[in-house]
Amino acid sequence: MSAILGCVHFDGAPVDPQAFQSALSALDHYGRHGRSSRLFEGGAFGHQRLDVTAAAAFESQPIDADGLVLVADAILDNRETLCDQLGVERPCRTTLPDSQLILLAYRRWGRDCVRRLVGDFAFALWDARDRSLLCARDHVGARPLYVLRQGQRFFFASDQRAFRAWPGLSLGIDESSVAAFLLSPGDCHDISFFRDACPLTPGRVLRVDRQGETLDTHWSPEEAASVRYPRRADYVDHFRELLIRAVGDRLGVAGEVGAHLSGGLDSSGVTVLASQLLRGQGRRLDSGYSWSPPVSSRYPLPGAGRRDEREVIERICRQEGLECHYGATKGADFLAYLERDIALDGTVDVFEELGAMRVAEERGVRVMLSGWGGDESATFGIRGYPGYLLTRGRWIRLLSLAREAAGGLRRPRNMARFVWEQSVLPCLPDTLFARFSPYRHAGQVAALLRPEWRKHFPEAESRRGPAWRLYPDSRRMQCLLFHHGHLGSRMSTWAHWSATHGLIYRYPLTDRRLLDFTLGLPPDLLWEQGRARQLYRDAIAQRLPPGLGKNDNANERKRMAIREECWRLLASASRRQAFQLPCEWLDMEAFQARLRQPPAAAMTIRDLPDFMSLCSAVQAWHLWRRYMSAG
Repeated sequence: MSAILGCVHFDGAPVDPQAFQSALSALDHYGRHGRSSRLFEGGAFGHQRLDVTAAAAFESQPIDADGLVLVADAILDNRETLCDQLGVERPCRTTLPDSQLILLAYRRWGRDCVRRLVGDFAFALWDARDRSLLCARDHVGARPLYVLRQGQRFFFASDQRAFRAWPGLSLGIDESSVAAFLLSPGDCHDISFFRDACPLTPGRVLRVDRQGETLDTHWSPEEAASVRYPRRADYVDHFRELLIRAVGDRLGVAGEVGAHLSGGLDSSGVTVLASQLLRGQGRRLDSGYSWSPPVSSRYPLPGAGRRDEREVIERICRQEGLECHYGATKGADFLAYLERDIALDGTVDVFEELGAMRVAEERGVRVMLSGWGGDESATFGIRGYPGYLLTRGRWIRLLSLAREAAGGLRRPRNMARFVWEQSVLPCLPDTLFARFSPYRHAGQVAALLRPEWRKHFPEAESRRGPAWRLYPDSRRMQCLLFHHGHLGSRMSTWAHWSATHGLIYRYPLTDRRLLDFTLGLPPDLLWEQGRARQLYRDAIAQRLPPGLGKNDNANERKRMAIREECWRLLASASRRQAFQLPCEWLDMEAFQARLRQPPAAAMTIRDLPDFMSLCSAVQAWHLWRRYMSAG
């Protein structure tokens, strides 16, 4: 895997080679194993190479053959299947890089080849026969790809730093995106703050020629077929098979493998499966990486009867013979994160992973496994299921679910609130849902926006993700989560950050074959035996220690302490006149007042909305300073 860059002039004008090399140089941190480029009539492609798999050592990109030019950032997980379908002889398979496989697939199936690719990828292919460009991105957006068109010039890149470094390429800030971010900062999407530039939506194929652009879908969660078996055991067996294959296919890498480990089902399952599969190959998992703090006098283990994910982590580490690297981030790290360029890095608050990346690089880790995507698929909870039960008149099962979720019959108010919010409210029309939604106030930071500027972007209010709407249909809720964009946004951010450390992130629970299975499951498998996610538990129960659960109270206390420290650092910087540059997006008086008013005592959850709105304002202020200030 690596980074890619390209430009096509549909009027046939040559690409300036010096300008292209300047842009490609901006991505040098992706290319630990070299960079290369190729100019052709009216275009130029570039590749920054990072060898991850054994076959990647044989990459020679961009590929130029018989009127086709291809450049790819890809790891394919169904190589054997593709080789069988394409008739690749077995002696040739180990030295056939993924880029060549994609080219062979295109020659056989045209742009429909993308539907047959399983893995993480972003690629572009120029077809001189009809002077068209094909750009594709994998189904969940594990690898980033941005596109930009200005007149007859079309650009693509893994990282918008290349656009910024391209001499003469005009990039302005899209203020409507800024307004949408400030109004709902927690509702992160895979968007661009630059005009004309945008990320290619995951699961899409873009065809571009002189006449225009055509966007097609190669994967959509709605297309998953229903999965119905005669016995529950069949679901468990198939689930287990797919989980093992999804993890196993991501272990064929050159270099060490690390894994996130939180004590929850997703990361624990991935970590244990990876450890055991690697051990079967005579290898070992490097270690686990957790954001939770190590046990200390400040963050001790709780008393008897209370759970802590660090105890689960330690049980897993003892079982698998691993060590775990715990989080050690501080307020200064959060402050440094707020100062980063959100137009290039995204707006996702995952700064604690930067510390894990540094440790992983020191240990020679090349691939980090993450359980992201499990909540939307393999371990999806009950979202939408209570409403489903209500609409089908299944009152007894609904009340049983409400009792479990509320903590028992002795908490009737909690039960009533659950039934209202999770089953009745989702059935109401949009206008009524919006009025009573439990999420209606989430992330609103209007108090720090300049009212006159905000009025210019009334559409920003409506750009909030559809996943905030609840429907009485669990399948529909899963689909909305995949379309929401938060997965692609997170994955893009980590792809950008990890490049500096020679790392890539892989997400077994987003394996397309696994998603097609989990999205097609019967709704009643979402909640069984008084528990959610029981199918996943049963699929790998024999491999996991008991008592799994993401009980991260210590981590939340640590995060609260980090926020408090960061706020005090911001207040100190403000007193030193650090935020004096006027920003037309913000009410500077309100902004300055918020900066200088950290909590008098220890920060609590009541202070959190004010702090989070302040963080978004600080990020916007830095964005203004970089791109809008005349100075």
